[in-house]
Amino acid sequence: MPEATGSARPGARLVTSVLVVALCLGGAPAATAKVLRTRRLAPGVIYRSLKLKGPNRVKVVSIDRSKSSTLDVELGTNRLPGLERTSSMARRRGAVVAINGDYAAPSGRPVMAFAEDGHLVQTPLVWGRNFALSRDEKNAYVGHPRLETSILAGGKGGPIGRVNRGAPTTKRLAEYTPVGASDGQPPGHGCATRLRPLEDPRLAAAYAGVQATHRVDVAGCFGHQVRRKGGVVVAAARRGAGPAFLETLTPGQKVALRWSLGWRGVFDAIGGNPALVERGHVAVDPVNDPFFNRHPRTGVGVSRGKVLFVTVDGRQPRYSVGMTPQRFARLFVSLGARTALNLDGGGSTTMVAGGRVMNRPSDGRERPVSSALLLLRRGDSQRRRHRSDASPPEAPPAEAPPAEAPPAEAAPVRAPGAKAVWDKISTDPASTGGLASWLDATGRDLPSGLQRTADRFARR
Repeated sequence: MPEATGSARPGARLVTSVLVVALCLGGAPAATAKVLRTRRLAPGVIYRSLKLKGPNRVKVVSIDRSKSSTLDVELGTNRLPGLERTSSMARRRGAVVAINGDYAAPSGRPVMAFAEDGHLVQTPLVWGRNFALSRDEKNAYVGHPRLETSILAGGKGGPIGRVNRGAPTTKRLAEYTPVGASDGQPPGHGCATRLRPLEDPRLAAAYAGVQATHRVDVAGCFGHQVRRKGGVVVAAARRGAGPAFLETLTPGQKVALRWSLGWRGVFDAIGGNPALVERGHVAVDPVNDPFFNRHPRTGVGVSRGKVLFVTVDGRQPRYSVGMTPQRFARLFVSLGARTALNLDGGGSTTMVAGGRVMNRPSDGRERPVSSALLLLRRGDSQRRRHRSDASPPEAPPAEAPPAEAPPAEAAPVRAPGAKAVWDKISTDPASTGGLASWLDATGRDLPSGLQRTADRFARR
């Protein structure tokens, strides 16, 4: 797709363009797209508002990965669970651009695996996919992750099967981090260890994943819950190899926590479903299911050297009718995407740029969501909520210019009326309601909360 001319300086007002470009939608007859507005948001970051036949209103942000801006993910309210508006998360992090991220479970947590700044925040609730970038942002990944996580001590180790999402099994341990808050408490009794971080997460030299060294605070088998108290708790089921391994740990001992999605160098990951584009070709087939009808859509794609944030408004007949996943995939192909992933859609579809919501959400207002995908103007830093027990970061040198200091984060803004929000999410055919129903129809195993969501969607 040709670049639009007349881009404005960063922070400049939006300008109208009469440029008309051709989008070859997956080999179909060429469709014209009128570029309504274009804006340079930061070096290598271009926003465009398009009008396509349908009618459809499309917002596209093209991000040059060679520039200094940084992609990051954000969890609603900084905790599990939590629903928060995309604009609030963008404002809190000082983001240049933000789009809504993963679907939301009934509690408000994301549905798929979620990792942030080298910390695995949760293991997935269902079979799904992720978008991830390597820490140096040279490699981008879209697909089903091969998740592995473990604890290592004294040449021995134990596999961890769940992070912040339920009790341990007889074969695998469970991990509970400070981000888990009320949604993912350690067991009330049994064998467990509490760990204190000694370093920030780092890429392991001999391991295609992330590792962080911790110190054992307490370890053993107890008749009461081992609380996190700002640390990480690893717990075992009453039976199996887990208790024996945890009983070998002693206070003060150093242990390592490891995790990998099977993609080298990944520090951050956010979930979605289905895959739209693989190796430059449409990867989703049309299905006779409400999820696959025309709806508002949000997606992220990767072309050579660029990342694409794309939203399509819908459910507004004279303004924008929305797209099927297949048509959405063809749009990504026409924009040059080699891979692309569908994110939460329907009333959740939101794009924020320059502090403003740029699209027209189909609910008539912005819907709180579980997570967001962000573009930050400067390099990301380790998040304070993950470092509560680590040594405080060194203060910047006195002579450092104020402009180099990271902006202070605003407090999370919790979504009002969470029940009303969930009622919309659970019955939205392009959001969690439709996703759960579609996965249920394909025979996927669903946790109880999402199974109830699928049943409720079927009865709506």
